[in-house]
Amino acid sequence: MAERALLPLIGPVGEPRLEAVPGVPGTFSGVMAWRQDLTDKFFELYAMVWTGGVLDVRIKDLARMKIARTVGCRICQNTRFKVAEGATVEHDYDEIDNIETSSYTDREKAALRYVQAFAANAALVTDEIVEDLRRYYSPAEIVELTILTALAGGFGSINVALNIAPDDEELHVFDFADPVS
Repeated sequence: MAERALLPLIGPVGEPRLEAVPGVPGTFSGVMAWRQDLTDKFFELYAMVWTGGVLDVRIKDLARMKIARTVGCRICQNTRFKVAEGATVEHDYDEIDNIETSSYTDREKAALRYVQAFAANAALVTDEIVEDLRRYYSPAEIVELTILTALAGGFGSINVALNIAPDDEELHVFDFADPVS
């Protein structure tokens, strides 16, 4: 894997606020195992958004990282998605905290502004932000971006609320085709 983007640490450190289910390895997996049925259903829906749809996977992946940085989910920041390989590379995240001065395209900036506002507080999404999106994206793409933001932001917020930090600082590739490896 390529050298990781050098971004400042944002998010949980230390022990989670709930203990893990005995015998379940991994901090996230151990805590979420208390409701494995719900966790499994969440990942089914999340996989649908990532492996299908109408929105370009590069936009999805840049949005995912912006959401992770906005809500402060370190697990999300340390995860790369196999489905996005080739659409984004580590260098693409270098400017994720500085949208306005970045070299992202106007189309990418519109999506990143939207997800940043939505992930921080949906009430911060303005008519102007949505009108900017409409210049570059179809209504179906905007709905998909909105669902992605709600799912990724919610997932990340779970990790922050329960203080679930990554088990290590290595980058991990998540493959929806093989989610347990």
